[in-house]
Amino acid sequence: MEGIYIIIPALEPEERLCSYVSELCRKIQGHIIVVDDGSGDRYQPIFDRIRAKQKCTVLTHSENKGKGRALKTAFGYVKEKGGKGSRILCVDSDGQHAAVDVFRILGKMCDEPKGVILGERDFSRGGIPFRSWIGNRVISLMFWLESGKWLRDTQTGLRAFDGEYLDVMLEVPGERFEYEMQALLTCIREKIPIRTERICTIYENGNAGSHFRPIRDSVRVVKVLCPTLFRFIFSSIFCTFLDLLLFCVSLQILKRTSLAVVLQITVATYVARAGSAMSNYILNRIGVFGCKDEGASFLRYLLLCLFLGAGSAAFVSAVTTFFSVNPVCGKILCDTILFFLSYRMQKSWVFQKGTRGNR
Repeated sequence: MEGIYIIIPALEPEERLCSYVSELCRKIQGHIIVVDDGSGDRYQPIFDRIRAKQKCTVLTHSENKGKGRALKTAFGYVKEKGGKGSRILCVDSDGQHAAVDVFRILGKMCDEPKGVILGERDFSRGGIPFRSWIGNRVISLMFWLESGKWLRDTQTGLRAFDGEYLDVMLEVPGERFEYEMQALLTCIREKIPIRTERICTIYENGNAGSHFRPIRDSVRVVKVLCPTLFRFIFSSIFCTFLDLLLFCVSLQILKRTSLAVVLQITVATYVARAGSAMSNYILNRIGVFGCKDEGASFLRYLLLCLFLGAGSAAFVSAVTTFFSVNPVCGKILCDTILFFLSYRMQKSWVFQKGTRGNR
């Protein structure tokens, strides 16, 4: 199969990488590119053995530049050697991707080259390290909030795509683990189809061979996924305090009138809610989602507020009546869910893409 390129970014790989590359060579009639991402002299014997294999190329970074940069180094090589007629498949070096899955996904891509294919691991099965399970579930949720597309495995390193997307992949920002998330978001923005294929879920020695740094690299990924969500959270917190402030001020003013206490509280509540809601709309429209359209987005915002209010009341009433849940606990649970639903609805509908300005 001419024009097939298997790309393996590697940092301080284990000895088994050599046998893994040999297995790929036996199963796939293509070219294998291993990128030494600054592993150092100690690991050169491993790369030398790979370099000596037929149809294997080792590209070297003199220092560690990150997985994203290693992938882009290989993409640049493929663009020069194979061009848009090539087929590219990226594989991790830590033994997580069975050669049989690599071969199967490569066949799927050759049959239907348009788009990107992700090798999707099954996290519902046993034997998954807890940090990997919880991390992937949280990232999948955050990815859905940002993009509107649900992917069970956004962190998979087994990815296949056609050579016509090389320029797009080379322009994706990011140098380290965040690159792969940026690539998925770029595909969605560019209307590049994303398909998934179930693969074996392999974690050897608790995934000890991974160079993913849980805190630092997770922060990089989250920063890619949630710049808008963070602004949305800040806007919500600010308007919550504004609501409380307006309520207190209004109540103090109304106490000087002859209105009954119940009416004072009712009026103060509506004044506070109107002021905080209007502030929240303006902050979200301009500062969070960058929407230019005022009229239609305001009507959609009002409709969403009414829907969320009714949904909260119905949910709290239901769990209180049928499950004997404390109303306060029910409201906290419901409003937490509705908060994320509100973000998704505001991003995709209230301040929809067609009405956004440049950000």
